[in-house]
Amino acid sequence: MIDLQLAVHVPQPGARHAALDLSLRLATRLGARLDGVYAAALPGATFAVPEAVTLQVQETERARRAAEAQAGWWAGLLRDSGLRGSWRVGEGDLAEVLSLAAASTDLLLLQRPEVREDAPIGFGSTSRTVFAAGRPVLVVPAVGADSTGHRVLVAWNGSIEATRALHGAAPLLAQADAVHVLDGSRERGPEGMAWLPPVPLPTWFEQRGIHASIERFESHGAPAPAILARAQALDSDLIVMGAWGHSRLAEMVLGGVTRALFRDCPLPLLVAH
Repeated sequence: MIDLQLAVHVPQPGARHAALDLSLRLATRLGARLDGVYAAALPGATFAVPEAVTLQVQETERARRAAEAQAGWWAGLLRDSGLRGSWRVGEGDLAEVLSLAAASTDLLLLQRPEVREDAPIGFGSTSRTVFAAGRPVLVVPAVGADSTGHRVLVAWNGSIEATRALHGAAPLLAQADAVHVLDGSRERGPEGMAWLPPVPLPTWFEQRGIHASIERFESHGAPAPAILARAQALDSDLIVMGAWGHSRLAEMVLGGVTRALFRDCPLPLLVAH
């Protein structure tokens, strides 16, 4: 049997934070391997100012060497939790490095910044990572995430993004105490677009031994507040959903469910694009 592989972004090697603590608990519960990932930043804008290139490259090299020296700290964290995994240090744009890490994992965990980094258009490093990763990502709030995956709300609309998120969440759903699905899928897609009948949700859950309650979901207004209100009413500790079902440009300029929940949701979000 192949172990699940988790990875967590560690922005400050040697220091604990909410996503890291949650990743240790989650890996223990799932019997998963856990990699820590650090990115020594080398912003693309560095090369736009020739005078700054040497200084920035030297600083990036210093940060990378300092992070590599924290391999023993990471090994100690894993040993204390009875886990296995690796310490991985990359270099370059944060979202690109994390996307590389996500490619070889079943689930990437990263912490949502306490200070909004995505103004004015809503596309900071967290959003860019989710958009580019092509794998499920668990976005963890800075506070209030002591545990997750015990009472799960799935926001389902039948999209390819929601399907990827649901498959990525399956190991957690199989161990959850309660799984509740808001089914907002449509019988047919927009005219002229590729379409396939929605996944038969009861069968999908039954085949995986997951007990789930399913209710039809119709939002009379903005969907994000309605999803969040339902999650709070059900005492959920995790929301699973697809991310950016519309075009990137529409989400950036007009906003959307993904952006709204990234901004306002106090719960961890397991998302996929």
